[in-house]
Formats: sequence, structure tokens, C-alpha cells
Amino acid sequence: MFTLKSFFVIVTIIICDLQISNGSVSLTIKKKNINEGVVSLTNFDDVIYYGEVSVGTPPQKFNVVFDTGSSNFWIPSTKWPTDTVYPHPKFNTEGSKTYTAKYDNTDKHKRKINVDITYTVGALKGTLSQDNLILGGIILEAQDFFVGFKPDLHMKKVKFDGILGLGLPSLKFAGTVSVLENLVNKKLITQHIFSIRMTPRKGPGADAGQIIFGGLNERHFLGKHFYVPVLSGKGFWNISMSQISVNGEDMKACAPQCFAFVDAGTTDIFGPKDEIMKIYAAVNTTKKQIACYKVKTLPVISFVIGGKSFSITRNNYAYEYLDRRGAKRCDLRLEQSDSNTWVLGIAFMEAYHTVFDIQDFNKPKIGFASAAP
Repeated sequence: MFTLKSFFVIVTIIICDLQISNGSVSLTIKKKNINEGVVSLTNFDDVIYYGEVSVGTPPQKFNVVFDTGSSNFWIPSTKWPTDTVYPHPKFNTEGSKTYTAKYDNTDKHKRKINVDITYTVGALKGTLSQDNLILGGIILEAQDFFVGFKPDLHMKKVKFDGILGLGLPSLKFAGTVSVLENLVNKKLITQHIFSIRMTPRKGPGADAGQIIFGGLNERHFLGKHFYVPVLSGKGFWNISMSQISVNGEDMKACAPQCFAFVDAGTTDIFGPKDEIMKIYAAVNTTKKQIACYKVKTLPVISFVIGGKSFSITRNNYAYEYLDRRGAKRCDLRLEQSDSNTWVLGIAFMEAYHTVFDIQDFNKPKIGFASAAP
């Protein structure tokens, strides 16, 4: 079976300018192209979503996580170790006609620029580079990225090949141009947005959703999007919440205000320890693990964002799996964090089609609409 992983869409809209003068009719037809890059997503074990991109000339393919919680892009180099849990393609710099390494001009030896790339979980080293990136059919020439090496133990265990950061520019490494900046600055997309639809469908050929650069698919959501402003200063897609409730009962977990990152690269919903414990108590547990027979009775959890309530059900925040012995286990996708900021990860985003609006990098916003079945 043939599976279409990504494609580039040029939609031509015919605009008619009708003018009536002295009884005569003048009809002017104009054409306007709307450019969109569409990447199909794969759901790996209800833990992470990734999609295919290509780098170099000729193109070399990689499956990457589209992470709204970071702004850098990396793929494994030929120095990536072989003792990993899953096999990975390795970017051959010598095999690309358009590859260039970037050097430190302040260094008298003009050595390559190597950096440490760290995440909440996982770390590696990377060499700053430039090459062509094909993103859903859109070609971004001379895109800054890192060829990765020396991954830590966690990065040796991951299924995906790399991470493509879609956070705001202030999260990127100094002196680099992020993928979002390149898309906007080079006018590669007509609408300065990207949208994400995640569905918990798994397996070869399964429709697990899409990420669309420069547009959205109306079949992916119901109704209209509700937009809220992104708070400035942090570089994350950071929004304000005013209340969290369980079956309509206010948990007093977000009074009078709290903050949340919308993060497509995080599996669960994270919150401050004390606040998550309040929710655990409301669903009759004291920890993340829960007896599987209780899942069917789990209540609705609601987050008030911009004055509007967004609810998730047990289908979103309860996770069933088999342990090493083959026994069925169930976890809540609600995690305790040492931070005072909440993280609305995949457990939330599977319920809501999300639009990330960068019409103005200084005034970004996020739109949520109920995901279509």
C-alpha cells in the first residue's frame, strides 16, 4: 500500500472584481496562490507524534517530532551511535551538494560551532549547519539546523530521528534562523499560521493527523476556533488560565491565574505538585497509576482559558498499556512538576485542533476548536 507522508499544496483562488460604469460591466479576474505544506503524522504508542521531512540535495529523509516547546532543529549525524534502541538514518553531510557547516568567526582557529542541546528530558550535542529542508513539500533553502552526536541515555531510546522546534524565535540559539522565521521571512507560506491535528490512531497507514504549515483543514475541527493571546517574554506558546475544575467543581488549582505552555512535544499534562494532587484526590487516587476498572468512571476535567472552558475526558487523560509481564496497567496522563507553570501536552491537544498564529511574531496567538471525530 502507498502512504502519502507529505505534500505541498498550491490552492488557486479566483477573485472577481466586478465594476459597473455607464451601463457597462467590467469583470477583472485575479489569481491568488495560497501555499501550504502538509505533513502527515504518525502516532507512536500514544506517547509522541512525528512526521517526515527531508534535508539536503539529494534529499535524505527523517522522522521528526514537531515540538512547540523548543525552537531548534536537529537530526542525527554519521557520528550518532549505533547502540540505540531503534535504528535511525544518519545525515551524510558529504552526500549533500547544498550542505555547509558554520564556523565560529571569533575563534582564530575558525572551528565548527558545537553546542549542547538540552530538553526537560534528554540531551545531545550538535554541530551548527545549513542545508535545504523540505517541509511538506515547501523548500526552505539554507535552513539552519544541527547535526547531532553524543546523545544521552534517553535520546538513545527514542523512536523518532530528530526534533524540529516550532517555538517562538527567542528560544533559538543566538545567530541562527528558526524554521518558522524562514517560512515567514522568505514568504514561503501565504498565511502565517500552522495548525496541528492529532488523533489517537496507531499502526501502519493509520490517519494520526496532520501538521499544516500556512493553513488548516476544515475537516479537522468542529465550529470555530477560539483565540487567546500568547504571553510575551518567554519564547514558549504560553497562555493564561483562570480555573481548573473536575466535573464542574473548581479545584482552586489556578486561582486567580496560572500559566500554561501548549506543547506538542510533551505527552502528558503537567502541573505543580500540590495542584495535581488536588486533581488526583478528586478522581479518587493518590498517584498517577490507577486501577483499570476505575477508568470508566473518571470525570471530565475542564480548563478555563480566556474565559472559555475546554474539557477533556477519560479518553484523553487515561492511558492503558501492557507491562513487561503482559499485565494490563492504567495511568493518568496528569504529571506532577517542580514548575509553577502548567504544560498542556498531547493529552490536551488530541481533544482540540490547534492553530498557532504568527501573523505578528510580537503578538502571537493560539486558537482552539473541538477536534473532529
